[in-house]
Amino acid sequence: MKTAAKRTLILELFEKQGGKCCYCNRLMVIDKDRNRPDAATLEHLIAGRRKGWTRRDNMAAACRECNGMRGSAMDWLMFKTYRLGEFWELITPSKRS
Repeated sequence: MKTAAKRTLILELFEKQGGKCCYCNRLMVIDKDRNRPDAATLEHLIAGRRKGWTRRDNMAAACRECNGMRGSAMDWLMFKTYRLGEFWELITPSKRS
């Protein structure tokens, strides 16, 4: 995706999401310093390796921290529940005897 189109899409998604990360709901910034953990980035909901294309219906705005953490191990919905603290099996060790 060309830089101008990418920037336009980030701005569109940023506004559509109320400036919040699609995973952790943190307020993001659109800044020239793209290395900030709260900087808005483009995120493929379904990764390219899993038939995810760069189309509007497969993209969301995510903070740099979440975008870097997700990787390809979890699908987007599982990662969102993890980031919101709703998926306790991934966060706390099992207390089974």
